[in-house]
Amino acid sequence: MASTGDALGRPTDVELTQRILDATIELLAEHGYPGLRIEHVAKLAGCGKNAVYRRFADKAELAAEALRSHGELGEMPDHGNVADDLLEHVLQNQANQVRAASGETPVGNNGWRVAFEPEVFPIIWERFFSHRRDQGIELILRGAARGELPADVDADLILDTLAGLTLFRQSIKGVPITPEQYRAMIAAVLASPPRGGDST
Repeated sequence: MASTGDALGRPTDVELTQRILDATIELLAEHGYPGLRIEHVAKLAGCGKNAVYRRFADKAELAAEALRSHGELGEMPDHGNVADDLLEHVLQNQANQVRAASGETPVGNNGWRVAFEPEVFPIIWERFFSHRRDQGIELILRGAARGELPADVDADLILDTLAGLTLFRQSIKGVPITPEQYRAMIAAVLASPPRGGDST
């Protein structure tokens, strides 16, 4: 059986970091971002505050990393056509938003609210959301290179439209979106795609 600590029974650095992130998620679920305190995280994780600050500069970085640890970047879709690639991309976005907003992670309903805190959002954008966006841009530009879309397609606007649908309809209104509905929206957008983008 693999060891869960060092020779003296102390948690490894990786294990302690995970305990800190798990404690952060639990406290965010209970108190939200305004009520998050580093000293409470340290107490719940069984470490000192210095152990938290050695890993995270402040509570904004701590919250962002805790949320990021529960998101899935997902594989880069490559079905040979942009419609199926976009469908897989938006379904991964949907799965991440469900986990953050519907209680499938311990943070429960506070997940997406925490992500949009002004201090947290720039950090989680840089470490997670921007990578998801880069994947989406790449698959749309790949479709343009195959001739499925115009060369000057506005990939950003397409991605914003589909992401906004998931955020508003599912995460805010609480109305589930089926794959068939996503397919219909993707087909409508691709039938007359926005142009004039500069996604390269």
